Amino acid sequence: MYHAIIQARMGSKRLPGKSLMEYQNITPLEVLVKRIKKIKKINKIIVATTILKKDEIFLKYANKLNIKIFRGSSKNVLERYYAAAKFFNSKKIIRLTADCPFIDVATLKKMINIFNSKKFDYVANTYPLPCTFPDGSDIEIFNFKSLKKNNEEAFLPSDKEHVTKYFWSSKKFKCFRLDCKTDFSKYRYTIDIKQDFNLFKNIIKNNKNFLKLNMKSIVKFIDQNPKLVKYQKQLKRNFGWDESLKQDKLYKNENE
Repeated sequence: MYHAIIQARMGSKRLPGKSLMEYQNITPLEVLVKRIKKIKKINKIIVATTILKKDEIFLKYANKLNIKIFRGSSKNVLERYYAAAKFFNSKKIIRLTADCPFIDVATLKKMINIFNSKKFDYVANTYPLPCTFPDGSDIEIFNFKSLKKNNEEAFLPSDKEHVTKYFWSSKKFKCFRLDCKTDFSKYRYTIDIKQDFNLFKNIIKNNKNFLKLNMKSIVKFIDQNPKLVKYQKQLKRNFGWDESLKQDKLYKNENE
């Protein structure tokens, strides 16, 4: 059985509180949780947030959604994630983030089956780049043993902030990336800025069964409503990584 550990915090620089912003009395976190609760092989859902006072609000939502919560480091996300997995004795881990509420359930089930083959330490559908899945469909699966090694060995600021980067960048793990038959990488429905949340609202408003929407249905909706994503032309994938990659350069210069 699998534990889904969802990263979430209120302190986003670009869109504070994004995972708990409400539209029609539902939040991105709640959409994500309700979608993955349908997967029988997931027997525990955990929100991994920080010990900061502003993140106490996740206690309320964890109770509301009947899921677990872990509070850890606000600065070292990898350490927080590892501590959450250790606390809940997680053996097989699905990493999700609360700003990606519309992960594709069928894709997740397929990835679970791939991981169950026991051939890989790390299975993902979006890393390493370039990938063929939409931005906002990110799923990663790994076991606790590999996560522990990752936590012990990773040292760059970007490794500690982005949790799984060391898996595929270190070349020390057996990794597998699932690709789409059709390249959907130009599509984006993650939530990182205000316009992204507007797209989230429109997906919900115009799709009664939004909890059951699959990836192709969302792609079709975006194709039918190009004005909603016009703002994305100026965005590059994972632009939020830029700052931590700058910190990597500083770290390397200081330690040469």
